[in-house]
Amino acid sequence: MHGFKVYFSEIWYYFDPIGRLKRSGAKIGKNVFIGRHTYVELENASLLTIEDDVTIAAHTRIILHDSSLQNVAHGKVLYGPVKLRKNCYIGVNATILQGSDIGESTIIGADSLVKGKLKSNSVYFGRPATYYCSVKELQEKWRKRKS
Repeated sequence: MHGFKVYFSEIWYYFDPIGRLKRSGAKIGKNVFIGRHTYVELENASLLTIEDDVTIAAHTRIILHDSSLQNVAHGKVLYGPVKLRKNCYIGVNATILQGSDIGESTIIGADSLVKGKLKSNSVYFGRPATYYCSVKELQEKWRKRKS
């Protein structure tokens, strides 16, 4: 019976991740898309803010705590908010660590590792995610590439 409840819970999250996150305390705006198999710590969901028009691609992980020092050196667990500002895009398989603030209209490339505050209208990718160019510059590069 227990397995059925866990399975049902996972199915419910699969079909309604936004509702589940909201019920767990996350602040989520309008027109948000969360891709399949995205992981968010529901027990710390109140630390998560997702503004309007955000896209989170599949297999993304949003981590709202860091327990490494507690596990190794009996230190404290660190908790920190994650903010995904209006119209940002998180690429597939990205990891967003606690304390991150992703600027408005910013693109995070696939498989990136994000920590800290990232400026608006920018493109970041890599492990760790580093600045590549502005969104406007990326548009121009694609426009030239198509010509």
